[in-house]
Amino acid sequence: MVPVKTLTAIVLAVLATAAAADPLADMAGAWQGSGWARQTPQGPQETVRCRIENRYDEDAGELSINGRCAVPGRQLTLAGRLSSRDGSDRVSGRWFNPDGIGSVPVTGRTTDHGLRMTFSASDPDTGADISQAATWELTGDGLTLRSVHTGQPEVGMADLTFSR
Repeated sequence: MVPVKTLTAIVLAVLATAAAADPLADMAGAWQGSGWARQTPQGPQETVRCRIENRYDEDAGELSINGRCAVPGRQLTLAGRLSSRDGSDRVSGRWFNPDGIGSVPVTGRTTDHGLRMTFSASDPDTGADISQAATWELTGDGLTLRSVHTGQPEVGMADLTFSR
């Protein structure tokens, strides 16, 4: 007979491995959140509220993201697809914001509790470089999105906290 402590340790190890293997699946669901973001490194921080619906296709290993965010005076539509590669921690996909940067490719890696991604883009109005490195971290029923400018990592571009 397996001691309860050993069984508990085995179950926790399996759950941790499953979560580490594919955090995209854990990001599925309806999320709402708020925080701040800026359009350009020199721009002001704007208050942001968002509602997103993430759907995970296990067969394809793909997370679909659809939502809307509101900043003072306007609303933004967001969409994206992220896919994990079989047997790898690599993630790739596209991010789409028709009210802002348009469609851009994203690449990254899964972590034990989320994703680390980068994308390169220019502000469509000014041509300014708005390339970013973003981190999505899962914490219980929470999801935190933070990003910094890739050319100026000391400049935060977004900090949003979501809950289910």
